[in-house]
Amino acid sequence: MLFGLGTDMGGMALCYRTDLFKAAGLPTDREQVAALMKDWPSYLAAGKQFLAASPNKDVRWFDSGGNLFTSILAQAPQGVYDADGKVVVTSNPAVKQSFDLVAGAIKDGESAGIQAFTPAWDTGFQKSQFATVACPAWMSYEFKANPPADGGKWDIARIPGGGGNWGGSYLSVPKAGKHTKAAAELAKWLTAPAQEARLFKEKGYFPSDQALWTQPDIAEHTDPLFNDAPTGKIFSQSARDLSPQPLGAHGAEIGTAIGNALTSIEQGKADPDGAWKQALKDVDNIVN
Repeated sequence: MLFGLGTDMGGMALCYRTDLFKAAGLPTDREQVAALMKDWPSYLAAGKQFLAASPNKDVRWFDSGGNLFTSILAQAPQGVYDADGKVVVTSNPAVKQSFDLVAGAIKDGESAGIQAFTPAWDTGFQKSQFATVACPAWMSYEFKANPPADGGKWDIARIPGGGGNWGGSYLSVPKAGKHTKAAAELAKWLTAPAQEARLFKEKGYFPSDQALWTQPDIAEHTDPLFNDAPTGKIFSQSARDLSPQPLGAHGAEIGTAIGNALTSIEQGKADPDGAWKQALKDVDNIVN
């Protein structure tokens, strides 16, 4: 069994461009946005409305099918693993349901089709190629590093579907290390409440220490990057509302395989049925 000290967690929210919303006749107030998009079907319905009304026909509704799939599945009680450590991609209905929902949105033209965490994704932020991003707290760095060249503004609302978590980090000390005692003390210091609170306020990494969520400097924190949105309140509520989900050793690789399948749909190289079958083959190769 592996133990680690948590540094941060990926409480979920929906980041959206207020200027692009306004131009398409959608509400810009974050409470109204959350009310309009209470779940993922209503979020995608709003995407159709956006595409029909937006004066800029080059702007898509969301950035990446893979990112959206990850965000939707992250809200399910069970993802690609069960509590016993078994891969359940084929037996957990939530996996295929999430895939089908995203694949349908891709076919409807809602995805910008940009693979996340690539230079093209950075450019997508800068050139305003998408109006929304399902954004965990740690993704704040991307928005800070790539502001829209046209001066557009981002805001944050509650994530469709309730709470959720995507990612986060922890620190562990290998037993075979030469200075395990000193390393353990450093890990304790780095994950202490004072450091976690500072990292959230300065970098956007939401603390995994639940005791911090009610502290005024966290709970009442606002971020000027996101139109002074109450990010402390939004991310802490998302964290409280999440359903803890079992993880496994190959979770990231499996997620990449399914994300690649969705990318193949975005690129016109496969239809949803063929892409899903390829994803299952890739998952089988990963775990067997």
